[in-house]
Amino acid sequence: MNLLSDFKKGKKAALKQIYLQYHQNVYALALNFTKDVQRAEDFVHDVFLRFWEQRRKLSEDHNIESQLIRTAKFYIINQLKSNKWEVACNAQKSENISQEIDIENNENQLHSLNKAIKKLPQHCREIFIMHKLEGLTQKEVADYLNISVKTVENQIAKAISELKRHLI
Repeated sequence: MNLLSDFKKGKKAALKQIYLQYHQNVYALALNFTKDVQRAEDFVHDVFLRFWEQRRKLSEDHNIESQLIRTAKFYIINQLKSNKWEVACNAQKSENISQEIDIENNENQLHSLNKAIKKLPQHCREIFIMHKLEGLTQKEVADYLNISVKTVENQIAKAISELKRHLI
């Protein structure tokens, strides 16, 4: 059997081998993004955990390393963006998150927006955040989630509609 197949079947030995083989690559990527040794190490652990949890979704058409690095990149970017978002809320700062939703920079609207985003269905919220907050293209989101671009478009439109409804 090959390593990817064993990994997808949930074999811990395959996880261990992948970890030993690619740990340094994921660490280097995390360190490049964070410039913080401790945070990079934390991200490495989280990335491998996420990779393990999503193992059944992995493609047999792509090699393990490329799928792991892609998972790591999206996870790290998502965490960094999420942390920036929380810091902005806690510091009572605001930002304009999209051209479709034009909010004034004040604490109440930012709080309302954050609350409205949290009310979106999980899948819709994830797509919206990846596209609007993380700046990924619709195609990148579709590729990462293994869904069609049309589904991404529909979910973004649904999210914007729901956010407008909650904010008006």
